Amino acid sequence: MLRMIHQLAQVLARVLKLNEEKRYDDALGAIHLSSRQLLGMDIGLLVSLSDEALIRVLSLGDRFDLEKGLVAAALLRMIGEVKAQQGDETATFHCRTTSLSLFLELPAHDGGTLPKEYYDLTEGVISQLSSYELQLPIQHKLFRYYEYAGRYDLAENVLFEMLQQEPGFVSAGVKFYTRLQAKSDDELNKGRLPRNEVEEGMRHLEQWLK
Repeated sequence: MLRMIHQLAQVLARVLKLNEEKRYDDALGAIHLSSRQLLGMDIGLLVSLSDEALIRVLSLGDRFDLEKGLVAAALLRMIGEVKAQQGDETATFHCRTTSLSLFLELPAHDGGTLPKEYYDLTEGVISQLSSYELQLPIQHKLFRYYEYAGRYDLAENVLFEMLQQEPGFVSAGVKFYTRLQAKSDDELNKGRLPRNEVEEGMRHLEQWLK
């Protein structure tokens, strides 16, 4: 995966340079070439599919192709950069949210530890979308991602955002706090959610259930 990330970084550097020169067609052409080479898919199809459809396309049965998922997410982020420069807000938002959904899908299928570069790419898209209200399915993925990444404080923040929209997530919240209760104080402090706040959150959800 690291090799693929480094290859994508080279494509991104070229796309950003072309963007700065306002050579948008050339930038999209570079992304299209990479998409054909790495995914066997042109960018017209890439941007037309929903995140759920892309996950199905990039899966063999129940097995999600991590490398292709990473490539699709990164290329969509690049297309979003070009569309942002062109002032196309609708296309920019679609590309970035689809990119984020794919990035957030990876931890659910990874059997080991994702490299730091994966988190850098993912956090970049999260930052770009920080002023937008994300759809509930993507928020749910973000909640799981933050727990996977050990950022329990941010996972808790997303949990309560979800609960405002869908109270049914309270059971997922109880399971979340139960998992945290089994962790050491050092792990919780590192995740910026000390034990007293975990217990407080659990009490809050237990009251919610009554």
